[in-house]
Amino acid sequence: MKAILEFELPEDNNNHTIAVNAMGFALACWDLDQFLRDKLKYGNDFVDPDDALEKTREVLNDILHQYNISLNMIE
Repeated sequence: MKAILEFELPEDNNNHTIAVNAMGFALACWDLDQFLRDKLKYGNDFVDPDDALEKTREVLNDILHQYNISLNMIE
């Protein structure tokens, strides 16, 4: 069985970009989940909830950068 995705470019460029980078987004979600799991399981050095959110956003952006993707790809 085959599945073929077709896009009308340039009109569907955003959907095409997301489809092409789907594995990167999935892997980034996995990595972020592992980061959060480790912080819950082994403890963390967050000062307060705002600090936890700020550091988690930084980690998310670092992970996305590693996969050469960005949330700006989603419009």
